[in-house]
This record gives sequence, C-alpha cells and structure tokens, in this order.
Amino acid sequence: MNKSRYFFIVITTLFLTSCSNFLTWHLDRGIHKGKNINNQESYSNVPSDNTKENISPGNNLKIDMIYKKSISSGLNGNSGYLHIQKLNNILYIADTEGKLSGVDSINGEILWYITTNTEISSGLSIVNDSICLGSANAELLCYNIESASSNKHTPVVSYLSDLITFSEYNPDIKLQLLTELASPVIPVNNLLLLKLDNDDLYLIDPVNNNLIWKSESQNIPLRTKGASSPLIIDNSIFIARDNGSVSSYNVVNGTLNWFTIISSRSGRNDLESQRDAEMDIIVSGETLYYGHFQGELNALNIKTGDIIWASPFSFINNLSINENSLYGSTSDSQIVSIDKASGFINWKDSLENSTLTEPFIIDQLLYVFSTTGNLNVYDKDNGDKIFEKNFDLELHPQTNFIIDKDKVYFHTKDGDIVHLKITI
Repeated sequence: MNKSRYFFIVITTLFLTSCSNFLTWHLDRGIHKGKNINNQESYSNVPSDNTKENISPGNNLKIDMIYKKSISSGLNGNSGYLHIQKLNNILYIADTEGKLSGVDSINGEILWYITTNTEISSGLSIVNDSICLGSANAELLCYNIESASSNKHTPVVSYLSDLITFSEYNPDIKLQLLTELASPVIPVNNLLLLKLDNDDLYLIDPVNNNLIWKSESQNIPLRTKGASSPLIIDNSIFIARDNGSVSSYNVVNGTLNWFTIISSRSGRNDLESQRDAEMDIIVSGETLYYGHFQGELNALNIKTGDIIWASPFSFINNLSINENSLYGSTSDSQIVSIDKASGFINWKDSLENSTLTEPFIIDQLLYVFSTTGNLNVYDKDNGDKIFEKNFDLELHPQTNFIIDKDKVYFHTKDGDIVHLKITI
C-alpha cells in the first residue's frame, strides 16, 4: 500500500468517527419533538441535563398529542372551572358563555352544539339521559341529550346590530334556586343533590320541584364559593363546607350523622381566616381524607368523624390516591406524596413560581401540569422527576383530567379540548 492511499484511509476513518460522535451527541441532547406518521406531536423521554437518567419505569415514556382543537370560548372572567364529562366516545363540554357541545373523543370533531344564551357558572353533570348545569342567574338547567344532539341550530341575524346571534334552546328542566350552584349536581336515584353557593345542601325532585330535605350552613364573611362536591357512599352523604367543617348526613332524610371542624378560623382577619372547601372528598376503606384551602389535610373515621391525623398542607384542587399514598399539588406549589395511614411525607418537590393542577396517575407515574401547560412527570414511589415538557396550554388550577387507560382528555381555560396518549 503506497503512502498516499494509507493517508487517505486514515483521514476518512477520522472523518467518519467524528460524524458518528456528533450524531451521538445530538441524539443525547434533551427531549426531542417531532411529527409521527399521523402528523401528531410526539414527545419522548430522552434524558436532558436537568432530568435524571436510568430511572424505571419511565425510561421509555412517550407522550403523543393526538389533537388540540378549539371547541368553545372557554372560561371567562373569574368563573370557576366547568367540568367535562365523557360517556362512551363522546365528550360533553360547556363554556362560560353558555355553549354546550358534544365532541367526538376520537378525533375532536364537534358532533353538535346548542346555545343556552345564559352565563354558565357550574357543571356539568350527566344525570340519567340529561346534561345539568348551573347558571349565573342561580338556575338549574337540564337538557335532554338526545334532543340536544338532534337539534338543528340556526343563526338569527339581527339587522339592527348587524351581529349573528343564536336563538335560545329551551331546557327540559329549569329551576330557580336561592343562590348559584357551587358544584356539579349529583344524582340520587331520580332525585338531585345540590350544593349551593351559600353552602346549603338540598335534595330535590327536579320533575315537580319538590324539596325532599335541606341542610343549612352557617354563613361567614368574605367567603368565596368553594367548588367542593359532596360525596355519596351507601346511605351517607359527606360534605365539606367553607366554615372549615366536614359532615355526614343520611341520604334518605338528611339527618346529621356527625359534624367535625377540621380547619378552625385562626387568621388576623376574615380574609386570612377563609377555609374554602375546594378539593373533593376522597375515601379509602373506612377513612375519609380532606383538606381546606389555608387549612390542613385531615384523615377522619368515616363512621364517627373522629380525626385520625392532620398534615399541614393547603389544597385548592383534588388529591389522587394510589395504593398506600395520597398525592397532591399544594396551594404553595409543592408536589407531595403522603402516607395515607400516618400522614407522614413520603417525598415532596417544590415547583416555585408555578400554579399547579391536580395530579393524576397512569401506571407507576405521577403527572402534574402547571397552569401555563408545563408537564412534570415523577416516579410516584420515590419522587424522582423523569420528564418535563411545556405544552404551551392555558389551564385552570382546577382542571379535571379524564383518564381512559393510556388516554387523557381535558379542557383548557381558553376553550381547547386536548387529547394526549401516553405510552410507557
């Protein structure tokens, strides 16, 4: 072999080695975003400089955004979050301005919609074959799904204002209430359980507007509307109120079973003493778990209301429960895992300058969004963060996530419906 040929081989080998090293370096840099064959956004867990490597079970985590579609005008002003519901393959969605829609969960296409022509402040609930909402005019509105889905809704042109509006679609049930609904209504056989903005609890017959029973609450100054929903188990109703209490009632006649103050008023003024009931009650076995805003997280005996333990965390959205632990995002931007038997902290992580949504769990991973759409994923057992990505979404702190195996559905504050698919 002559010298010139030998020199050429050496140079070529060095060049190919450099290219290989450059390619390897490039592929090892962070989380890469691309398009799959269905033109969906795809995010993979390739470890970045600030993400821990070699952590099971999330090494192969992949998140596909199947779609993000504008459905409604979203939540306006200081409106509370309006819950979405999924029945079979249809998502039911309402916005503040009063648009009620049925959406195909597979592709995000609007199947039908009606206009209520009233501001919606609470909901939505699927009760038997109807969708029930609460209006800002303190009304309970219920719409038959079959009738609404077959409605041919046509615009009405106003020549005076030169604007297109929509004729009002009349509800099948319309009841005037004392105050606004604070949370979605709950069906009890053919009856409805209503929690009002003034913290009163009503069981009514919606057909003839008969009151079965009611439980009145003590009003407190400067109280805002707590969005916590009552919970029904067997023959008992459990409710958290804005006066810092949790109580249990007989579902048949409204008789009080027990009443417990878990977050007493202790601030220097009425504002600091607020103990808003925001998160929903959760129960595991014979233990009930609840925490007020600016209060404490408590475990109570479900039969007696006796406090088992208390942990100093404040919540404005729901907890998740999995195996032996509770998971939540606190009002001061911490992700916490708490032992459900003792109240001791398993692990926590602080996400400073972030307002967080409720967490949810798929397989062994804990997912939590910030209200700006930044998704953080943790190993639920040890608290190691294994994934972080900003999806650039505008979310409400009380955004509820519908989990269907490896699929996640939710409604953004600005009116988009989002469908994520998670593969591990």
